Amino acid sequence: MVLVVCLNPTLQKTLLFSSLREGEVNRTSNYYLDASGKGVNVARILGQLGVPAVHLTHAGGVFRELFLTLAEKDGLQVLAPDSGSDVRFCTTLLNLNKGTTTELVEEARPVEPATEKEVRGAFQALLGRVQCLVISGTRAPGYRDTLYADFVRDAKEAGKRVVLDIRGLDLLSCLPFRPDVVKTNLAEFAGTFQEVSPGGEQIRDQWVLQRVGEEFQRLARKYGVVFIITNGKEDTLYYNKGQVMRMPVKSKASDENIPGEEHTLPVLNTTGCGDAFLAGFLKAWREEGFPEPSSLAFQAGIEKYIREAHRVAYLNAVNVRPGRIF
Repeated sequence: MVLVVCLNPTLQKTLLFSSLREGEVNRTSNYYLDASGKGVNVARILGQLGVPAVHLTHAGGVFRELFLTLAEKDGLQVLAPDSGSDVRFCTTLLNLNKGTTTELVEEARPVEPATEKEVRGAFQALLGRVQCLVISGTRAPGYRDTLYADFVRDAKEAGKRVVLDIRGLDLLSCLPFRPDVVKTNLAEFAGTFQEVSPGGEQIRDQWVLQRVGEEFQRLARKYGVVFIITNGKEDTLYYNKGQVMRMPVKSKASDENIPGEEHTLPVLNTTGCGDAFLAGFLKAWREEGFPEPSSLAFQAGIEKYIREAHRVAYLNAVNVRPGRIF
């Protein structure tokens, strides 16, 4: 089982429009409401991939039961202490005419002081049941700055695999406890390690590749961590066998029902694609028994893990609702 921690739950509204007109009334009868947030998306897709997962979060306020009901409807196993703070809403506007995704994000309210103790207790109760810990997304206000680092320390001491999809101070505080894999995007990586500036969003730029490569090497030597950087439809960067590798992002997915065939579907909603990438990576890594990142097995398999991550991210993108591959 995989334990997915994300202390920032969301109720996600997805609205589809044939076109959007700013400054005017826009109406649609095509809309959805889902339990969401980065951790929910990872856990839901893991379940759809046949990987058992449990999600630890919090939920409070008048929308607590709605959030839990929607999660249960999707077959999610969720443990969510009552935070006393309302679950936030985020809204996705899909412009089908232009093929664009617009996100309207509400920031989280602070959790009540007693919430952290309950979350820590739930974490300790779950840790012995899982092979791998995933921490994804920012913390809602009200938690101590050391919380994620404490979780990583405890998981590594218990012999668990640890994967992070976080940034900034949360990531920096976790690195001394030697997580196994860190997945982030280029902007988050640059924002966390300020000496690395992306200089635009094209990771094909040789200057960017050189600076990222230098930082990859430093982090691998100091912490033994494997970094993977995504950048939308641009190449994915990862560190393997002492060098920076690149893998192009395909816009196709193999059709499992037709051997040797591929199909291309239009991208509808890019929300949650990073979470889908992470779930696909975990699924492929788990199939080989979660080998140690420094092992020959991992180094030989990482390209396959990332290829599966791309496939799953694409399947998420061609679905209207976030955190789903069918």
